[in-house]
Amino acid sequence: MDEEIIKRVQEGDKEAFGEIVDKYEKKLFWYIKRLINQPEEEVEDVLQEVFVSAYINILGFETTKKFSSWIYRIAHNKAVDYIKSAKNRHHGGKIDEEWEENIEDKKKLIEDLEIEKDERRRVRKAVGGLELKYREVVELYYFDEKSYEEISDILRIPVNNVGILLYRAKKKLKKDLSNE
Repeated sequence: MDEEIIKRVQEGDKEAFGEIVDKYEKKLFWYIKRLINQPEEEVEDVLQEVFVSAYINILGFETTKKFSSWIYRIAHNKAVDYIKSAKNRHHGGKIDEEWEENIEDKKKLIEDLEIEKDERRRVRKAVGGLELKYREVVELYYFDEKSYEEISDILRIPVNNVGILLYRAKKKLKKDLSNE
């Protein structure tokens, strides 16, 4: 379905891009929100940059590839750019209640870490405190339910490294949560 919409956009149907926005807006919003840990207004600004960049570069997109990986890669890059610029501005990230509600829906992470539901707040803080390279794979795998191959495409790392990063992230989370 994405391929058909992309072809229409590439052929000059500007309104077809709205279908892409409708399909990916919420997913990318939450992905960016979890990565940058900022208020909704900041997330929306980054998300807008993602869609502008996607629209500008869509003519170069190869329809033989997976569009979702391509647009997640743009979102990843924009979020990382924001994090880098935020560090330069000395802003502190804050994990809020919406993030906790989202993790509540994703019990797979909690099950993998073998912890109780009442420890969500600790999990939320621990994931938010991971180094970006670990937080990214955890977010994509557990919260956006991306496959190793999709994560590999988005982060531009070998598939084997995805598994290694997930393993190390879970190990760090278990350690951090057991030290509290």
